[in-house]
Amino acid sequence: MIEIRIPKEIRTYKEKLFFGLTLRQLICTLIAVIVNVPLYWFGRDIIGADAASWVVIFVAMPLFLIGYFNYNGMTFEQFIKSVIQQEFVYPQKRKYITFNMFELLTTENKKEGNKRAVPKQKKRKKESKNS
Repeated sequence: MIEIRIPKEIRTYKEKLFFGLTLRQLICTLIAVIVNVPLYWFGRDIIGADAASWVVIFVAMPLFLIGYFNYNGMTFEQFIKSVIQQEFVYPQKRKYITFNMFELLTTENKKEGNKRAVPKQKKRKKESKNS
């Protein structure tokens, strides 16, 4: 029986072009190969094989991250942009300031002398029981 994979969410579907890679992954892989193979061949004669291999790794890492990284549907560029905004652009500590309306009204009414806002208790005359 032939089985066909159907994605649960149609927006997450990515068309595979070559060797199961998307266009973005294929382009980044080709750029990494084109840059890093000559870099290693010519670099190992100048700085040595070990150092050249480390240089190739550090040059290839951003290219592969751009091509293959996906976090919560965000590409690498979108993820870096959101991290920079969260860490550097927007403030980290937010001040929570409360506004007590009751205290404000009572202090204003006491200053003005308004008797309606803060009612006083009426004094009752004590009736003597001896009468």
